[in-house]
Amino acid sequence: MVVGLILAAGLVVLGVGTAARQRRTARRLRDDRFLPSDERAYLRGQVRRRLAISAVVVLLGGVIGAVYLSGLQARATDIAERRDRAAAEVEAGRPPDPPPPPSEDDVRLFKVWTACWIGILGLLLVTGCLAVFDLWATRKYWMAQYRILKSEHEAKLRRDLAVYRQTKDNARMSRLGGGRRPGTDDTDENPPVNGPGRGGVNPRRVGRRKAPSHPTRPHPHPPLPTASP
Repeated sequence: MVVGLILAAGLVVLGVGTAARQRRTARRLRDDRFLPSDERAYLRGQVRRRLAISAVVVLLGGVIGAVYLSGLQARATDIAERRDRAAAEVEAGRPPDPPPPPSEDDVRLFKVWTACWIGILGLLLVTGCLAVFDLWATRKYWMAQYRILKSEHEAKLRRDLAVYRQTKDNARMSRLGGGRRPGTDDTDENPPVNGPGRGGVNPRRVGRRKAPSHPTRPHPHPPLPTASP
């Protein structure tokens, strides 16, 4: 009986605590206006599912506690012990005392006790199904988030790879072009005929003569006079 009451109390406390936590989550969802829509929908569904689980757990603990506190379990145990004693006497070879016919209260009590434990097993099944459904919904949401993150990461990797290849191509073209940028030309519009310093003539200087660097000086010795006849 003590173990049953402790189990019932633990289930009730667990259910109430879970419900209180989910109510805080629901209040936070109402206050937070900047939460993404997909995450808000997931959290709302999670709150509803876990509130249902907590209600079933509280009901389960209440039924177990009622079975023990009402005395149904004790009276059902007494009936079972009387049947066990009768069966043991038959196995020992002693004629058993004629058992008294079951009273109507015992029959009704046994039916109620059986219904209570069938209900407890049903509540356990419902709790397990809700827990599995909550686990499946959680896994479905986080797998969707994982696929989104994976696609974004792959797109970033492809973009970085394209930038890296473009940089390598630009560097290769710069080396092949002698350091000049593509599309530029540094040649002169009017180059020399044969190139400067190679005997060629610059057409810009054709017809020009170089002026003397100093004026013509007079002869230092005047001519000798000739003798007259």
